[in-house]
Amino acid sequence: MQHGQIQVFFDMMQECYDVSGWIFDRELEQQYTNSASPRLYGTILLGRGRREAILEHAARSDVPMIISDSIGLMWGVVEKRTGKPEDVGDFYILGPILNKELSTQMMGQLLEPFALSLPNKWGLIENLSVLPCISTVIFFQQVIMLHYYVNGQKVRISAFDYYTPRQESGNSGAPEAREEIPHATPLTEKKLLDMVRTGNLEYHTALAEAGAASPGIRAKSSDPIRQAKYSVVAFITLCTRAAIAGGLSSEIAYTLSDTYTQSVDNAQTISQVAAVSHTMYDDFIRRVNQVRRASGISRPVRICCDYIDTHPESELTLPVLAKKVGYTENYLARKFKAEMRMPINAYVRRARVHRGAMLLSSTEMSIQEIADRLHFCSRSYFAEAFQKETGITPSEFREANAK
Repeated sequence: MQHGQIQVFFDMMQECYDVSGWIFDRELEQQYTNSASPRLYGTILLGRGRREAILEHAARSDVPMIISDSIGLMWGVVEKRTGKPEDVGDFYILGPILNKELSTQMMGQLLEPFALSLPNKWGLIENLSVLPCISTVIFFQQVIMLHYYVNGQKVRISAFDYYTPRQESGNSGAPEAREEIPHATPLTEKKLLDMVRTGNLEYHTALAEAGAASPGIRAKSSDPIRQAKYSVVAFITLCTRAAIAGGLSSEIAYTLSDTYTQSVDNAQTISQVAAVSHTMYDDFIRRVNQVRRASGISRPVRICCDYIDTHPESELTLPVLAKKVGYTENYLARKFKAEMRMPINAYVRRARVHRGAMLLSSTEMSIQEIADRLHFCSRSYFAEAFQKETGITPSEFREANAK
């Protein structure tokens, strides 16, 4: 692909989202950018160990790379594959963006560790203040489009690699290194993923071991919530792959991955991020367990279940589902009940309660808003269905998961 074609794509991104594009050769020498401040952001992009991290990533992987830092800057890196997996061509990069809104005071506080002179500090703040502030999920979708445009290959958010430089003071001579953000030791992590792969419902012991082996999400940056989000997105990626290895269809697994990644992006507190992580882990395990036990379930009923599970906020009436699988309404209702041992409306209600639990623990939406979003006719009916399924009310569930 000629650089001119990519430049058209970058111009579109800048026109629509005010996001700049960059082209570097395989030695990371700049060839093109439409950035208004190429010297400043080119230096930031390749500084503090990022140049080495980009080259190291390209040597071992062909998926997009997301670079972020404590200031809130984010970049998306796509390398052109030229034939063999180890052969790397040019690098195409989107960014920087800010993944959150920052006041001038907050920017000043974040820049304190870098020991900049006052003129340089305020000059950088002035440049940061005009950068686009974009949701990480929207930015990730732009990186997916860039990867497809460059390599002609589709990729999921869950396949991305992430790099965050360790925060060092501006006058430190310490070497830069990749910031590792594991939940636990490799052995404990393997146990957690084995639980997903085998659909083992007795996973609580493994979770307890993980909690004992790790003090939690490590947050060495000045933004622990953002660091927590990246940690959980990485865990979602691992669980998605383990679930596929355990027999869950890749379509369902990746749809769930995207849904939970979006929920992480929407979370406002570390408690909410942790709640999404726990819900996601439980969900993948139960789905793999169900797949392993469902050898006697027909394909149309399985399609119906998968659609309900992944679209609980959509209209899920019997006519809609019957049309989806090509059965008459009466036949689907009888066949579903015979194979799943529950009516379709009960299965739909359970799927919606499950999604409601995630929204209660990971968003600030009111119970009425959640009830409306999930097509319950009233808040009281949602509360009744929720308590029947979980044993507690939505308010009690939210209070318990806020701790």
